[in-house]
Amino acid sequence: MQMKKIKFLLFFVVIGLATFSVSKVISDNQKLDKRAKRAQVDWRIDNQGYWKKMINEGLVLGNPDVKVAAAVYTGSEIKSPMSITENSPDVPVTDVAGSTQSENSIFVSRNDANEALNSNNSTPPNGGSVYGADWLFTLDFAETWDGDIHGPNGNNSGDPAACIGNNGRWYVGYINNSGQAVSYSDDQGATWVKVQVAPKPGSGFNDMADKNHLWVDTKKGSPYENYLYDAWTDFGGSHDNQVVFKRSTDNGLTWDDKISLSDAVNAGSHCQGVNLASGPNGEVYAAYAVYDGGALTERAIGFSKSTDGGATFEPAFRAIDNIHGIRADGIPQNMRTASFPVMDVDISDGVYSGNIYIVWPNKGYPGVNTGNDIDVYMIRSTDGGTTWSDPIRVNQDPVGQGKVHYQPWLSVDPVNGVLSVVFYDNRNTAANQAEAWVATSNNGGETWEDFKVSDVSFTPSPIPGLASGYFGDYLAISSYNGQVYPTWTDNRSGHAMTYVSPFVTIVVNSPYGLTADMSQETGVCNLVWNHEQGTGFQYYKVYRDTTLLGTTSNFVFTDSLTDYAYVTYKVTAFYGEGNESVPAEIETQYGTSESVFVPDTVIKTMHLNSVDDELMKIKNTGTLYLAYSLSPFFRTVNTTNHTYKSAKGGGDEYIHRVSISNLSNGSASDNYSDFTNQSALVKTGNRYTLSVRNGNPYPGDKCGVWVDWNDNGEFDEPITELTSDNEGRLFTATLNPPKGLDQKSIRMRIRLAGPEDAMKPYGETAYGEVEDYSLTIASWLSVNPDSDTIPVADSAMVTLTFDDANMSTGTYTTDLNFKISDLGNPNKRVHVIMNVTDLEVTATSSVDVACQGDEVQLFTNTTGGSGSFNYEWHSIPEGFTSTDQNPVLNPDETRDYIVEVKDGSVSMFDTVSVTIFQKPVVNIGDDATICGEGSIEINASNEGATYLWSTGETTQAVTIQQPAGSGITTVWVEVSNENGCVSADTAEINFAALPIVDLGNDTAFCAQNGSALTLNAGNEGATYLWSTGDTDQTFTVDTLTVGYGSSDISVEVTTTDGCTANDHITVELKNCTSIGENSADVNFAVYPNPNHGTFTLELSSSSIDKVNVKIMNVTGAMVFEQHDVTVNGNTKQQINLANFAKGVYSVSVIGKNYQINKKIVIR
Repeated sequence: MQMKKIKFLLFFVVIGLATFSVSKVISDNQKLDKRAKRAQVDWRIDNQGYWKKMINEGLVLGNPDVKVAAAVYTGSEIKSPMSITENSPDVPVTDVAGSTQSENSIFVSRNDANEALNSNNSTPPNGGSVYGADWLFTLDFAETWDGDIHGPNGNNSGDPAACIGNNGRWYVGYINNSGQAVSYSDDQGATWVKVQVAPKPGSGFNDMADKNHLWVDTKKGSPYENYLYDAWTDFGGSHDNQVVFKRSTDNGLTWDDKISLSDAVNAGSHCQGVNLASGPNGEVYAAYAVYDGGALTERAIGFSKSTDGGATFEPAFRAIDNIHGIRADGIPQNMRTASFPVMDVDISDGVYSGNIYIVWPNKGYPGVNTGNDIDVYMIRSTDGGTTWSDPIRVNQDPVGQGKVHYQPWLSVDPVNGVLSVVFYDNRNTAANQAEAWVATSNNGGETWEDFKVSDVSFTPSPIPGLASGYFGDYLAISSYNGQVYPTWTDNRSGHAMTYVSPFVTIVVNSPYGLTADMSQETGVCNLVWNHEQGTGFQYYKVYRDTTLLGTTSNFVFTDSLTDYAYVTYKVTAFYGEGNESVPAEIETQYGTSESVFVPDTVIKTMHLNSVDDELMKIKNTGTLYLAYSLSPFFRTVNTTNHTYKSAKGGGDEYIHRVSISNLSNGSASDNYSDFTNQSALVKTGNRYTLSVRNGNPYPGDKCGVWVDWNDNGEFDEPITELTSDNEGRLFTATLNPPKGLDQKSIRMRIRLAGPEDAMKPYGETAYGEVEDYSLTIASWLSVNPDSDTIPVADSAMVTLTFDDANMSTGTYTTDLNFKISDLGNPNKRVHVIMNVTDLEVTATSSVDVACQGDEVQLFTNTTGGSGSFNYEWHSIPEGFTSTDQNPVLNPDETRDYIVEVKDGSVSMFDTVSVTIFQKPVVNIGDDATICGEGSIEINASNEGATYLWSTGETTQAVTIQQPAGSGITTVWVEVSNENGCVSADTAEINFAALPIVDLGNDTAFCAQNGSALTLNAGNEGATYLWSTGDTDQTFTVDTLTVGYGSSDISVEVTTTDGCTANDHITVELKNCTSIGENSADVNFAVYPNPNHGTFTLELSSSSIDKVNVKIMNVTGAMVFEQHDVTVNGNTKQQINLANFAKGVYSVSVIGKNYQINKKIVIR
């Protein structure tokens, strides 16, 4: 096989065997001469034929023939629960004395797992000529081998790649005449046919098709079954430095046109070490090392994909960047090596079908790339190569011991999906020795079990006569239906030979497709899963979190929860001691948290150059704890798209990696690259280190950065020059995002240029490169805490800090995106608005202290703003609102008056307080009338106050007296309390005269002839009430109104002032005809009259007589009756009619042949 291209300088420094001559002396101090020197040497080639040619030209020395250190036997036992095979002695693939065998390729037939085709770089034991890629085979699971140590169609330049189609055709691919060829055989090697796949890619001395890999689609039923794929790196020609590809759709007879695969990865130097694999649906994948910093350093793994059987390919990309390959660093064993990736795809019908796996050796953990360990790492894609997992360490010995593990090769069993990786390992040997180890995984590479497969430890030594350090660049492994063929080179025989140590794997399949149906009403959870049980399966173990719930042989399990909880269910398959599968896992919950954000829109108005907080409450109203976190910190909503002037460099030196904050991006040389889809998160006021790595440094190189801080679409800010290290490989500067920026994404431009190039943000330079990135500015808003856990029925206060230092007036918006453990609302977006204004508002009042009901004016004073405002006043306590700028009011209690001044969308507030003292409550009574001579005392109450009366008096109470009939006197008082608050009251006192009522003297007259007496109460205009119930000023006494006899008639006269006077008269009406005479001269009087229902009936007579007494209401109904009352002189009795209705009643005294009537009024 072609030997790896090693930079001449490495030969000289590391091994001391390389020599190099040029036609003239070139000074390292002259940059252009150094560039010219580099152009004269193609250091990329890494091929046996090329280095044999270099040796023959005397430019380098071949490896000397030295005695190999003896191997140490360590046993053939395989110690792994993953292997059914317990003992597997190593088997050489050919006679150990007849040749050297190195750089292995092996492929197991998909028709018979006992059949395998092997090809190696083959040479005579003592060097000399190169046989090239040979062909060897086994038909009995590696117990015996046959074949030929020479090439299938004569000698070739090596780089072996063997495979077997489903149709039984054997293939061996190799370099031939600096191009690519494939030989095939349909009779298990009895005859071979050679097909030249591609010629030498150019006509130059160093041009070559290097580092090839051959693959055949063996997925039964694939639309491209038995399609043959060949790929390599073209050094020279139109695809110089790129991985290229050809396919054959007719079993290798003819080949389609060449396709370049790797252009889009933008390798700084070249791509090399391609590895092919096909997917379960006929997908074709290619993986290869990306060299950005020179031939000896692998910086990334490129990836290309075809979904139409290799007819076309999608643009290539880097599956993983920022790795640290080992080609430049070397290893403690005396052999050269590289970090070419190896890839395979799961085409089984298992749970991991379609998974793509790539392995390679890396110094330290990929991305960190530090330390003395060299370990084998794997990345995995479950979506056809679109995304890739974090690296997983394959070898399982302790980290940090300085041990090395290298030259891995990978096979994924097409039947059961078990991964097997073979590699060199020195964990149990001296540093310069090695053993062959294998790591296996039955859970898609999630976990690994590794074990030794070689029977010996040995000391690698370069094969005599070949390229410096060469001991083979590949190992090999292939598997089918559990039968695994790990294949490697060691020198236990005294020179390099290929050995195979076959074993059979136990297939520990993991359950998959686990679902959990949790009843939120009952807490009953039904688990269901799938599983390919395979040989040796016993039962399933079901776990809730870390607790084993039970075992079952079914695909279902029911669990019941009594308490609300978050739970993780795991189901494993148990295959016996030490063989429990990786669990199928699912997270679920009984109950849920429920989040309430108050407020869910935050609006904050800020004065210029201020810092202030706003609180937001997150409440958990659910049954489980609530976990929230910001993810990401915010979403920019104000980003502006600009079109910037172009810039680019002329190449040679280039930007290899840019790092700042969370951004770390590696790239190849492309003159200009737009990486604005990659953003670094930076916060204003903080300091950040920007580092730029130069992929191809020269003395005097320069680097600068421009940031469009003001986001105006131009790089008009001053350049920030980066400081170089001594070698010009690393440039650094400090960026300090200034206060006052909006929360948005802006552009950053980096230029790397040569010593004579002008450092400007636009235009072209002779050398170097330009790259653009985005900076996402976190400026005016911060959140604390940005994640927390909230217990059930509790809440958390989140502080939003606003900082508008150096910002302009205006409105700024962003969104906070919260991830929360709420089944019904797993994502919550809180909209945040910050209004920045120079508007200042001051609220004042005409007085700070006032008495209740006094007039107060409020004032709104403003500075700044637009000048066009709306005003809204309200008070605490409630009770006052106004939209006037300066309202007038009469407050009745102490209040805070808050004014909101609206300037468009901006509102500013201020508060003024007015203290109100209560006035004294003064009530000197209602207006009054004094009838006749009298006086009135008036009391102003409010003891302890001060008083002023209309009379001039200052006492709490005064007495008012005026002559009767003098009229109305107005009385007022002013009362002042201890706070100086004054209240007043007024009353009008009417000093009125009593009416004069005179009905005349008692009288008697004969009334039998209709005679009458008119009584006049006088006082015209007054109101009257006669004892008879009449209300006129006059009353006529006759037999019709009072009847015969003596009647006591009274009248009550009330003036317009309400003053009352009475008079009464006794009038006797006589029947002078002597019929029915009142011979006893009986008479009666009723008093008082009017009355309130109780009155005195007084009877009088001149002689003894008997009478009846009757009282009737106006309807004639009897209300009182008394018979045979004896009258002799004066007789009095009390009569009580208080229970009867008010009104006029008739009182009759009835004697023999006479009746006396009078009326009374009950009020």
